[in-house]
This record gives sequence, structure tokens and C-alpha cells, in this order.
Amino acid sequence: MEHALAGLLSRFTYLAIVAVLSAAGLGVPISEDLTLLLGGGLAARGVTAYWPTLAAGYFGVLFGDCLIHHWGQRMGPAAYQTKRVQKVLSPERQEKLRAHFAKHGFLTIVVGRHTPVLRAPVFFLSGASNVPLWKFLLADAVSAAITVPIVVTLGFYFGEHPRHHPPRPVGDLQRTGGGPRLLALVAKAQPLANKVTRTSTVYE
Repeated sequence: MEHALAGLLSRFTYLAIVAVLSAAGLGVPISEDLTLLLGGGLAARGVTAYWPTLAAGYFGVLFGDCLIHHWGQRMGPAAYQTKRVQKVLSPERQEKLRAHFAKHGFLTIVVGRHTPVLRAPVFFLSGASNVPLWKFLLADAVSAAITVPIVVTLGFYFGEHPRHHPPRPVGDLQRTGGGPRLLALVAKAQPLANKVTRTSTVYE
């Protein structure tokens, strides 16, 4: 999966970053953090530029999250009865989450973005709990403005920086086995990215 993702991002660059992150919002089991790390790694190798990569990652994250919110909004209260939600949230925690949305909707979404396991369920249920899209988008945008640049920068920092060579075309990256090396280098940043995006959850 990781190798396929690295190859896809290497080939289609910015469009792939946005598409992959948006697909995650539709329920495709793709790691958001891994995608952002790989994007930063590609920028380090000169396949992409840092700032456009960051912009594509930020837009893709927000768009994907809005899709999750919209999906929950369309389902309404029935969203709480889905198997995916019941798998990660007990009935007691569901009730606590409802109360948090009612009293502290903005803060709940911010915390949800920093809780990888519960991120998608929280965004999904925020729509089902009638959290307005503008409030959801504002909270998500503020939170993502911190985490997305950090994760992309980690990928860039741990990526391979050619010193005396021009940026490699995508074809050269694939022919020289750059994909596996990119994964190995970016893997070093994964533990740090996990720490950045993980906080204690208010739903315990």
C-alpha cells in the first residue's frame, strides 16, 4: 500500500495529493499523515516544490474533512448507529460526544483533528449532530493550519536533499528505485508525526 501510494504521488504530484486526501474523506483507508509525509519527501527530492506541496496538502485535508462532515449531515442521527461508529465509540462515549458537540462544538472538532483513531468518526458525527459547516470548517482549518505544515515539513526534513544535482524527473525517480528509499526516509519521520497529531481525547 505504501509503495503504491508513493508511486502515485511521485507520478501525479499535486493532483494526486489532493485526490488521495479527498478519497480519505470518502472512506478510503489511506493514512493522511503518511500522504503528507510523502509529499514533503517528494519536495525534498525536488520532484515537487515545498510551498505548492503544502498548499495541496492543506486543501486536500480540508476538502476531505468537509466530505466526511457532509456525509454525516446527510445521514443525520442514524450515523450514530453505523458499524464503524459503534466499533470505536461505546454508547456512553457517544452520549458524551453528543454533549460535547452541543456545548463545545468548535473545541471538539479541534481535539478530534488531533486524535487519529477518532478523527474521521468525530468529523462524521459532527455533521450528524448538526454542527454548522462554517463552524466545522473554521475549527478544522485553524487546527490543520498547525498540524499539516508540521507533518509536511517533517517529511521534507527527513527526505533526501540532492546537493549537486538538479531536481529529478518523476521517471528518473521510479527507474532509480527512489520510491523505496523515499519510504525508508519518510518512515523515520512517522513517529514524530504521530506525536504531533495525537493528543489526549476528551471522550475518555
